[in-house]
Amino acid sequence: MKAFFLNDPSQAVNEIHELSELDLDKSGAIDSEELFRLKGKEIALSAQDKMMELLSTHPNMLKRIKQLSQYS
Repeated sequence: MKAFFLNDPSQAVNEIHELSELDLDKSGAIDSEELFRLKGKEIALSAQDKMMELLSTHPNMLKRIKQLSQYS
């Protein structure tokens, strides 16, 4: 079933935690001010996340959001 999801469902709890760290005003959405702050922020990945990123077809979710924030 994992093949039908965009992200690994077994990592959902970790990803929700990472997203909640970006949502500074706890509104439930990442607004333009929070995206602007993300542009200058360095994303630190654990060794496990780096290894998973090497073996994955997509970069880490926070890295994807940061890259998309630079397009606006």
